[in-house]
Amino acid sequence: MQCPGQDNRYWDGEAVFEAPCPHCGNELEFFKDDSQRSCKKCGNRVLNPRIDFGCAAYCSHAEQCLGSMPPELLAEQKNLFKDKLSIAVRKQLIGKEELYKKASIRTEIAEQLSKEEQRGDMAAVLAATLLIDIDEPVTLLVDLKADEKMLEAVARLLDHKPSDTEIEQASSDIFYDACLLTDIKSDPDTISEPSFRTKSGQKAFATL
Repeated sequence: MQCPGQDNRYWDGEAVFEAPCPHCGNELEFFKDDSQRSCKKCGNRVLNPRIDFGCAAYCSHAEQCLGSMPPELLAEQKNLFKDKLSIAVRKQLIGKEELYKKASIRTEIAEQLSKEEQRGDMAAVLAATLLIDIDEPVTLLVDLKADEKMLEAVARLLDHKPSDTEIEQASSDIFYDACLLTDIKSDPDTISEPSFRTKSGQKAFATL
């Protein structure tokens, strides 16, 4: 399956454009699906200033679509969807600063646990930790153009549905521990003997 955004059957008159090289000012011609171009005048590699890589954070075809991109750029772009979602959640929680602050802490903890565990669906876990206090979380994801896989994974976490696969179970465990650690951090006296599902969660608790 080809991403519609990269399929030239859907392109319009702005599919090809020119932009100056930031190094020497030479005009470069870009096709809308070019991730980068080499400047013929100075030889520097120039990234496409108009391309939107936000889908790379959750799209199952991202590797096929963006595989030729330099690793440092892929690493930089992986957080775009999370950042967009964080902004959208903040707008939903205007006047409820404590809830947004708690969501931010929960997401930060979830990201750290995901990195240490090296398993589960990190994008879905981070999205779920941000969306807990939103009235219509799935609607917000749809507005941000999340795909069906992301929608299903986040809905499963928020609804606490039983896990059918190892990835789903790992995601559920990380999500649970991130929520538990956030509650403990917010009010240490609420939970006297917490039970964690991950080693990383237990380790993080020991450092609180």
